[in-house]
Amino acid sequence: MPDTRWLDDHIELYAVDVLPNDERARVETELGALAAVERGIYDARVAEIQGVIADYASAYALLPADELRARVLDYVFAADATRPGPVAPPAAPSGRHAADPGIAGPDVAGPPPPTSLAEHRERRSRRWPLIAASAAAIAVVALGAGVLVGRVTAPEPSTTTNQADQQRSQVLDVLSAPDASLSAGRLGDQRGAVSVVTSKVRNQAVAVLRDVRNPVPSDRQLQLWKVGGDPNPVSAGLFEPGETPPPLLVDALDGSSVLAVTVEPRGGSAQPTTRLLTQIPV
Repeated sequence: MPDTRWLDDHIELYAVDVLPNDERARVETELGALAAVERGIYDARVAEIQGVIADYASAYALLPADELRARVLDYVFAADATRPGPVAPPAAPSGRHAADPGIAGPDVAGPPPPTSLAEHRERRSRRWPLIAASAAAIAVVALGAGVLVGRVTAPEPSTTTNQADQQRSQVLDVLSAPDASLSAGRLGDQRGAVSVVTSKVRNQAVAVLRDVRNPVPSDRQLQLWKVGGDPNPVSAGLFEPGETPPPLLVDALDGSSVLAVTVEPRGGSAQPTTRLLTQIPV
């Protein structure tokens, strides 16, 4: 019997092709087991979200190269995705992406108890920022480096702006890499939605945090970790406080299989000290 509750929680990320292979395969299995009428409903939802993505990408594609670059950087570094609409699945990792108690803390809790229709709709409406973030990143990746060749380098940047400009340039290089791929996940405890664009060729990734509904206390920070390339997690940086922190540029992926997020004391920790809020494949 098809698990429609699980399918409801995964169909939108299936539509934008950011699910890991095992979860994507399960979606297709669940869809194949549906009756014709039910299958038609889910197919319509997939078509709807793909239409949103296409519209989003078209809005970027029509821009001149310089304006496109500015719009993309404005989104990545500052914008807050708040548009209501179709939604993405919950962040609680499962299967091979469940939190590893050997890394930090207990496993992420299992499936929540049944919810009312109103609660389900509210939960779905909160997931839109994850899809919006994914849509922007997908648009950039789909457009590719060729569209971005017209980017402008400011002449003789000052010392105070040089570091920021260099960071922006490196972020854009990852976003426009020919092999750039997208993964996404929602943090537990309503800490936000994270989109990660990875380039294996550049051995780098860019992590963008948005939709922070429940900010961490002032004496804490969200810390990003590279997991899988070394015996123990390796810090990949700290997200700055605020609802729209600048992206984190992750260097030297070196075989890491996921990026994980934890809440740590301000300034970060040498190793995770709390449970994983999510694990995002790279």
